[in-house]
Amino acid sequence: MTTSTRRRTGAHDRISNIAENYLQSLYKLREEGLRPSAGNLTDFIRRLPREEGVGTSLPSILGMLRRMQKEGLVTIQPNKEVELTTRGEAAAESIVRRHRLAERLVVDILGLDIARAHIEAHRLEHAISPDLEECIQERLGRPATNPFGRPIPGNAPKAAKDNEVCLADASEGKEYVVDRIPEEDAQLLAFLIGCGVMPGARLRVTEQSKFRGVLVFNTDTCESSMGYDAARFVWLRNGTANGAGGNA
Repeated sequence: MTTSTRRRTGAHDRISNIAENYLQSLYKLREEGLRPSAGNLTDFIRRLPREEGVGTSLPSILGMLRRMQKEGLVTIQPNKEVELTTRGEAAAESIVRRHRLAERLVVDILGLDIARAHIEAHRLEHAISPDLEECIQERLGRPATNPFGRPIPGNAPKAAKDNEVCLADASEGKEYVVDRIPEEDAQLLAFLIGCGVMPGARLRVTEQSKFRGVLVFNTDTCESSMGYDAARFVWLRNGTANGAGGNA
């Protein structure tokens, strides 16, 4: 057993499922460039499937954060922002990696509808041992991203932030390639899949109507519109389309 495997084993054995869900949400907050405040964390926690059994009231979330601080997973700054400690960072990367590998497993190997991948991955992620994780990695060929374009920690290089823009800030008339989409909101995900807004697909904003709060876009399969609030969770990049859902 390698040193890295022993480290992952220890973190996986000692950290509760609820704490792992918090760590995963904090990790995603940072990915989205959002302030790691208790309020923003609450919004992410509320997107978790009900089966996770995580309290969603602000008092319960603050209480859990205090317990996690005592366990050395997070620190709560004077400005109330929540930061991952070194131990918390390693544990967050572990649970995010297991979740995203589980998403790839159920879609690529088991043939599950991509719209169900996120929910099923939440059911699997906590039960994946380091040995099973390594088997999944080998079977999948160590994929760089999950089916929604999000990087798998340890497999994907750091993304170039200067080459990406959220859909809400995209330039009208310019062609982009979809980089990643949100998987937590089932209705939004179904809408995006139906419109062909998938990683690797081409997308062009054809009309910006900020006074109405919507933008119009087209893909290779259709033309549609969406609100700016939702569009902030769809990320695009400059480049050439290479097909949706690839591992690269």
